[in-house]
Amino acid sequence: MLLPETKERELRFKLALRMGLPIFFLTVILAIVGLSDYFDQIPLSFYVTALVLLTVMVYFIFFLIYAGFEERITDPVSGMFSREYTVALLKKALKEGPCTIMLVSIDNLKDINERYGVQNGDRVLQEFSRWVGRFVQQKGVEKFPIGHFKGGDFFIALPGLKQEYASLLDLLCLKVEHFMVDDIELQMSGAVVDSSLSKDLDQLVDELFERQQLRRVDREDGDEEEEISPSELEGAVVAAVTEKRFSMMFQEVCEADERVMLEASIKLYGQNGKLIHQKKYLPVISRLGLARDYDLMLIERIIGFCREYAGRERLALPISPSTLRNLHFFKTVQMLLTENEAAKGRIVLILEEREYYPQTRRFNEMLQSYRRMGIAVALDRLGKNTTTMRYLRELDVDIVRYDMFFGKQLADRKVQALLRGLNLSARELGIKTWIRMIEDEESAKIAASIGVDLLQGNQIGTIAPLEAFTERNP
Repeated sequence: MLLPETKERELRFKLALRMGLPIFFLTVILAIVGLSDYFDQIPLSFYVTALVLLTVMVYFIFFLIYAGFEERITDPVSGMFSREYTVALLKKALKEGPCTIMLVSIDNLKDINERYGVQNGDRVLQEFSRWVGRFVQQKGVEKFPIGHFKGGDFFIALPGLKQEYASLLDLLCLKVEHFMVDDIELQMSGAVVDSSLSKDLDQLVDELFERQQLRRVDREDGDEEEEISPSELEGAVVAAVTEKRFSMMFQEVCEADERVMLEASIKLYGQNGKLIHQKKYLPVISRLGLARDYDLMLIERIIGFCREYAGRERLALPISPSTLRNLHFFKTVQMLLTENEAAKGRIVLILEEREYYPQTRRFNEMLQSYRRMGIAVALDRLGKNTTTMRYLRELDVDIVRYDMFFGKQLADRKVQALLRGLNLSARELGIKTWIRMIEDEESAKIAASIGVDLLQGNQIGTIAPLEAFTERNP
């Protein structure tokens, strides 16, 4: 048992003694006073029985007091239900009938704690959770559980299916823009699922966080995909990776009006032949530890394309950084390239990582090993992902790609100014720059005037099979 746990038990025992002993002594005194006139008439067996009963009674008093300290249904920081009690309530609600679970999160809680201090961060949690509760009450929902799950994440259980609360989360996200705690601004995101998707709470929780992440990555994407239960999705993804059922399309990337690269876009096939989009299957692949198998499946196909198709264009492929750091994967790629000389110098691996990997020296050594084999390395999401900025300083790479935001907002002069600064820094480092979402001629002219090397988007070329860009080798 760890010291904090030992000390916690000692404290509870001392508190139980302080509360139980006065009751014990008071009972003994009252018994003595009440029976003092009858000591000579009461048999010894009565005293023995009374002592035993008193001891048992005191034991149970101590036990109830001690156990009472263990019971806690509210979280001391937020004032909402604790995680354990919330989980119990959600499981009960799922058993009782149709139930909707909403996840709401303070996305910038870490920044608030670092900038304003943990005490202010705790106060933000309290005020935010109360504000969310009042907002839901104003929408006509009464006596609903709201619990603090972890960090800045809160769960709300609502009766019925999510169609009844279709606009509630969107309204919350809009209203939070005007909600501040002592001038501390909050950033919020969330997701909603209901019991029609699954009755298993763990699966619903995983689905909530996956959907929340999708909303964060692309808030402007309004496409709705067909509902599929988490258990069915997992089975479909595992089968697709194991049986290598996937499609690979490409979009051209140009430099000075010349096509120099084709970026791969991958979708998996389910058992019924329907496509599973990346937004759905990538979180499942990460959760189930299938990233290396998935990446190896793709690199094998890319190397095969290099052998089968003529052309000088490089083929670009998104890949997991953890896979790149895996020695077994490296040796497999090395063997594949040895057997396929045509692939050398024609592959670009695109990596993005939200959590910073501290062993950058080892990571950089591995990347240089790939580069020596003729594989180019590109960092993704510059300008949005702080990890990419740190890697740009610490890793030696060939290309850096800007976040999609820059392509979408390229007409904005402030965005252009930021892009010029980033582009100048990359040029000083000898790294080529790459921008996506070039959707019209004006955006292409602006990007070219800023000096971005590689342009991609519907103005440059649409997504198509590899056969549309090059011919098969005889």
